[in-house]
Amino acid sequence: MRGELGRGPETYGLLLTCIGIGAVSGAMVLPRLRARFSRDDAGRRRERRSTRSPRWRSRTCRASHLLAVAMLATGVAWISILSALQVSAQMTLPAWVRARGLAAFVVIFMGGMALGSILWGQVASRIGIPGALTAAAAGMVLAIALTWRFKLGAARGARFHALRWIGRCRSLPRRPSLMLPVMVTIRYSIRPDKRADFVAAMQGVREMRRRNGAYFWQLFHDSEDPTHFVEVFMDESWVEHLRQHERASVADREILDRAKQFMVEKKVTRSSHWLAERES
Repeated sequence: MRGELGRGPETYGLLLTCIGIGAVSGAMVLPRLRARFSRDDAGRRRERRSTRSPRWRSRTCRASHLLAVAMLATGVAWISILSALQVSAQMTLPAWVRARGLAAFVVIFMGGMALGSILWGQVASRIGIPGALTAAAAGMVLAIALTWRFKLGAARGARFHALRWIGRCRSLPRRPSLMLPVMVTIRYSIRPDKRADFVAAMQGVREMRRRNGAYFWQLFHDSEDPTHFVEVFMDESWVEHLRQHERASVADREILDRAKQFMVEKKVTRSSHWLAERES
């Protein structure tokens, strides 16, 4: 601030205020923008406007009042892009995982800002502030070209839920107080020539079970008949296991189907649920 404009902290505070005013103004204008443009178009238009300000500031603009106008545009671009990303994340994620997904989104977003601040601080210390701002503007223009084919909210129409895998679970108790571990066994009969393919496919099932909350998973085969397999996994409680049945995704179903394609024709899997006994 002192080196480029010859001003003190009061001007810096004014510029930050302009960003805030631009953000608030942008939030008021966003509904009208979204009525005329798609979420991608509105974000890209605002982003292109914001890329002009660093080059303009570094080459021709030394007056603080002109820089304040640029900061107003930056605030509008900030709120429009941030809201577009946030809304897209909310609309894409299924309801049962939305809170965790948004938490991951915020962590990545804020972490990227922190790492980016460190990176651009190092760049500015080596090539100077005008050069760093010009490089940032060029990078943003390049990012628009590289990401043009990606559309926000493109996965809104995707099916995140497959048919519920309830089956025999309906006959078991649904008492929330039953918080002891649950062991699930699933039996497979595999064609002899597809044994290795089945074992390889089950590694994807292992990752899926772990991802859905199982704290133990193992695949066993019969010592007398190597084509008979038993998948065993354990969940923390019966309540948690029921949640997994209600949150079955299309991707999970496809992983299981890839493993089941190696089963003996007309054979089906057999599942059993084992509830831990309370200690006396």
